Amino acid sequence: AMTLGVDPPRAGVMDAAPRAPGQAILSGARIARLAQFGLTMAVGTLAVFVWALDVHGEAYALTLAFTTFVLFQFFNVMNARSEHGSAFNRQMFSNGKLWAALGAVLALQVLVVNWGPAQAVFNTVDLRLEDWGLGVLVASTVLWIEEARKLMARCARKS
Repeated sequence: AMTLGVDPPRAGVMDAAPRAPGQAILSGARIARLAQFGLTMAVGTLAVFVWALDVHGEAYALTLAFTTFVLFQFFNVMNARSEHGSAFNRQMFSNGKLWAALGAVLALQVLVVNWGPAQAVFNTVDLRLEDWGLGVLVASTVLWIEEARKLMARCARKS
């Protein structure tokens, strides 16, 4: 999201040493985290698809998988905002433009899933409220897994 570019800088950012000129922008650890995010999103999206396909049929399964994937992006934005500290910090709500953009994404997703003309364009069907909850629960795993990793890293640095 372009609105991430207007996030306030994290405390102490100017105290850190600059990156060495020859150093890669994407370190091995950062690439591994990106792969972990991708794997989490792929497994979660495919899991809800397979479950819904068996229970509700193809159109419903595709709609739930699509919605879950969009929700994964919503939660992954939080990971992008804070590489080392918790996303649940004092600056969490400091970027109103980001929250407005995220609200717009959610509103558009609800529209695409529930409004007849949009359903015709996107081949979606109405989802049950509990399945919206399932999508949120599954999609939030990308945030909770990363929060657990960062907490363990912070604890390891302290010991």
